Amino acid sequence: MKPSMAGASSGAGTATARAGSSIFDAKILIADDEPLSCRLLAGILRRKRFTNIRFAEGGHSALELVDSFEPDLVLLDVQMPDLGGMEVCQRVRANPALVDLPILMQTATVDRKEMGLLFQAGASDFLSKPINPSELVSRVTVHLERRTLLRELRDYRERTSMELDAARRMQFDLLPAQPFQQELAAAAGMRIASYSRSSSEIGGDLWGVLPVDAASFGIFLADFAGHGATAALNTFRLHALIHEHAGLHHDPAGLLAMLNDRLKAVLSPGQFATFLYAVVDSSADHVRFASAGAPPPIVAQGLDGPAVLAEVAGLPLGVVRGAQYQLHHRPFGPDSMLLLFSDGLSEFPDHRGGRIGDEGLRKVVGACHSGLTPHQVIDRVCEAAGVGENNALPDDTTVICIDRRIGSEARACRDRLVHQGSLPEARQRCGQV
Repeated sequence: MKPSMAGASSGAGTATARAGSSIFDAKILIADDEPLSCRLLAGILRRKRFTNIRFAEGGHSALELVDSFEPDLVLLDVQMPDLGGMEVCQRVRANPALVDLPILMQTATVDRKEMGLLFQAGASDFLSKPINPSELVSRVTVHLERRTLLRELRDYRERTSMELDAARRMQFDLLPAQPFQQELAAAAGMRIASYSRSSSEIGGDLWGVLPVDAASFGIFLADFAGHGATAALNTFRLHALIHEHAGLHHDPAGLLAMLNDRLKAVLSPGQFATFLYAVVDSSADHVRFASAGAPPPIVAQGLDGPAVLAEVAGLPLGVVRGAQYQLHHRPFGPDSMLLLFSDGLSEFPDHRGGRIGDEGLRKVVGACHSGLTPHQVIDRVCEAAGVGENNALPDDTTVICIDRRIGSEARACRDRLVHQGSLPEARQRCGQV
């Protein structure tokens, strides 16, 4: 603290001391058609080390100086011959950039009706004439300190917003690039699509695809408890661990056991993640997976086969050291489809507070005919769950669809698709033979 500030707290209270030297550098505009009144107000303020003071001899001059001088506070007389103080105040408040400019109105009458009119015009406060020096300094100090705090808060919010935006871009970069996921899926004779959206600027959902061999690849979906900065930071930890242990990418149960122990060592109490890891193998026509408390994946087998929930159990990651996870197998032939999702989808509340639930999603997937692309399947389940681009999400939501059903080389036959050139089979499936 500068030596000249040492006595500030005794003059205008401890608030002045907290405000720092910036409050005394503030630009103050005094608008009053009486020169004596201007000198009186300025003298009181200068004795308290407010030195950056300008004068306006009337309302029009005040408006001009508000634009050119850009004051931090205005002392405005209500009664001025050319333009009254209330009209000046209204014109200033019409500028959105000046809505928080402190305007202290000076008036000789303080009845309730006039007080209401002053505040309705946009006044921040008022001073009764004749001016009390102590009251003047105290009110000027309070409003300048408030303006300083508002500026600091605005700057802090802008910095935070920029940092969150940078973190959001970094987190987005953790997700697999579309060309990479398409290439990996195509090499195994499949198609893939995804939908991922945070409930705030950054969230706790993370998914990815991992190369295993020429005919198979792995896919994981994680959901950390909570959302926001803490959950997002944990996704960075998890992403690093997953890619650090590439030797376990072929082993879902082993990968989960390793991740659980590593996360247990670094997560704070109460933090954990649900996690599902599946390896889709086109050469063996099956999918093997392990779950750590994640929602059950939905598997649809055959063009007309039912969709089933692959119910599995397992402790979330980071809860108990040494937890073991069971490996599960499911058939996944050429006409199969797999849907993975975080609980933000199944537990999204509709306008009545209802939720579609896992079983509801299973029914929607079962009704998705094979002519739909993976993107269209995701659109349908999101629509059925009530999740739309304009909806506010209470939780992070991720959906991934992996499809081995007939692709773009097929044509429609009622609600089925059959290979072009395979007319007898087409007729048989359409009930024409």
